[in-house]
Amino acid sequence: MATIFTFPCGGCGRRYTVYYPKALLYELSGSGTRQMGQQEDEEDARTGAVEAARRRAEAAGNIWIDAAAVQATVCACGKRLDLNIAHHPRVPQSKTAGRGRQTGFVQLPTKPAKPGAPTGGPHGRHGS
Repeated sequence: MATIFTFPCGGCGRRYTVYYPKALLYELSGSGTRQMGQQEDEEDARTGAVEAARRRAEAAGNIWIDAAAVQATVCACGKRLDLNIAHHPRVPQSKTAGRGRQTGFVQLPTKPAKPGAPTGGPHGRHGS
């Protein structure tokens, strides 16, 4: 099945549907090789899945973009749209990135409680 994302322009709300080939996604995520993704992309194209997704998107009034050919575009309203999925914050980074887990303390508020206010727990007392 073709991998597509639909999102509105942050400036005018015009909707874009972006097709991301699996060859690109596999390479970015480290979950497979580009060749594996290319084989799946060819299968999607052969079965008509990509074309069907394009027709559905355009029938809904969305602008279709193939991310293999276009990484950025400018909306009719003038807003620059970065379509490079590697720049999206929810894309997992490659396992070879070498970044460790972030650790540290969370600073809690130090505002004192109001006099006579419950001191904690659902019934206003500590413990059970």
